[in-house]
Amino acid sequence: MGTKGTDYGVWTGLTSTVNTNISGISDVAELSFATTTMTPFTSFNDDIKSFNEAIGSLKTFTTGDVTRMNQAAENKVTDDQNQANAK
Repeated sequence: MGTKGTDYGVWTGLTSTVNTNISGISDVAELSFATTTMTPFTSFNDDIKSFNEAIGSLKTFTTGDVTRMNQAAENKVTDDQNQANAK
């Protein structure tokens, strides 16, 4: 029969990978135009700003989510130990 329970090291390894991957996403730099009135280009920097804000929100969410997921794993490991030791 295989090992039962939560492997905290594997769990935190996965959540750490997610956190590292998300934190590696860089902001997009604004574009600079000398002058343009061409409608498709006038909103690029607004779109870039919105994108960067969304990435910032994603990073904040992911950091909090990883923290909560790791806490859940710690709780599960503790529960597993308590159940294993119950008489």
